[in-house]
Amino acid sequence: MIAKSKRKGRPVTSDEAGKWEPYLFPLHAATGAEALWRAVSPLLRAAFAPCVRTTLFLGHFGMREARLVFTEPPMDNLMEWYRERGAINPFTPYIRAHRRLTHYRFADVVGPAEDFRKTEFYRRFARPEGWENGMSGVFWDRDEVKAMFSVYRAAGQPDFDDADVARLAYLRPHIETAIDRVRELHAERLQRKVLEEFSRHIPIGLMLLDWDLSPLFTNTEAVRECVVWQHGPDVARGLVSRDHLELPPAIREACLELREMILRANAKDKPVFPHALERVAHPTLAGRLASVSAINASPGLLAKPGFLVVMEDRGPMEAGGGARVPAEKQRLLWVLSPSEREIALLICEGCSNQEIATRLKKSLLTAKKQVTSIFSKLGVNSRSRLILLLR
Repeated sequence: MIAKSKRKGRPVTSDEAGKWEPYLFPLHAATGAEALWRAVSPLLRAAFAPCVRTTLFLGHFGMREARLVFTEPPMDNLMEWYRERGAINPFTPYIRAHRRLTHYRFADVVGPAEDFRKTEFYRRFARPEGWENGMSGVFWDRDEVKAMFSVYRAAGQPDFDDADVARLAYLRPHIETAIDRVRELHAERLQRKVLEEFSRHIPIGLMLLDWDLSPLFTNTEAVRECVVWQHGPDVARGLVSRDHLELPPAIREACLELREMILRANAKDKPVFPHALERVAHPTLAGRLASVSAINASPGLLAKPGFLVVMEDRGPMEAGGGARVPAEKQRLLWVLSPSEREIALLICEGCSNQEIATRLKKSLLTAKKQVTSIFSKLGVNSRSRLILLLR
């Protein structure tokens, strides 16, 4: 029995491939770059023994050098070393001239070993790294390199032959699948981070709960609103803390009702809710509203549904009390923290720094520092300019 390879050379036998199977499990379980490297390196060493060094390159932009480099044995000042190495290495021009190549042997690029030993690259980099022969597998995203690995052998060890190329061809799809998964997860994490950072300072409370009603994400305003719902605005000022976040009972009850509707529905049908958004009003604080909706409740999704909670304070606006910012200018306040937004509104009421400090139970110095921060973030240099901007 053989596992056929499309490359020239002796096919990879089933017995040979079976020796690498234990190394494939962690490879296909890797979800991050570090875990990917911890799986790739032992796999390469097992498949291409004898092997004195393994290297993985990730995070290329176009045909530029990789942003992440892993190598074993480890090296001091790794990124600086490879930055200097990349300036004179002969392999990058070769790859540029051979777009979409799947692999290359170093001898195809640098020529015979006796000629290679005379080069500056060998003297400065190959010899200190302990190798003389090598082979690389290259992975592409259309016409751009997305990743690459290299295996190295020392002087006196055999050069890479067609049997090694066959092994590379056999393992290449496994390694590429793992690389693509890690790249996709990195992209998703980056997108989530950007959205979280954008949502963090929106002057509306946003909270994402999992199926068990544990918070997955809460922005700053949601943390503050939860405390206000629990203890009222006056007490809440000194209690805002993510470490002691407690979901208000009325909101929890709305989430539990939605959860029961999902459980009662046929698992293969999309649940039908009487209201797209369950609106919850605070039992005693006028104008305090929350909207609760189910997410990921459609059939065919493996993740359990969660719940989105949007919390708003409409009390002062509806009652006409205090200085309010017109709706078309409220976006200007998004760059401020919740505490700074509160101070900005008090400035619009005509309060002095001392009056702000007294009303918010802050020191005068803290109030002054926050006023300065508000001016800086909104690009104004006086209270009158701030009032003109927000009115």
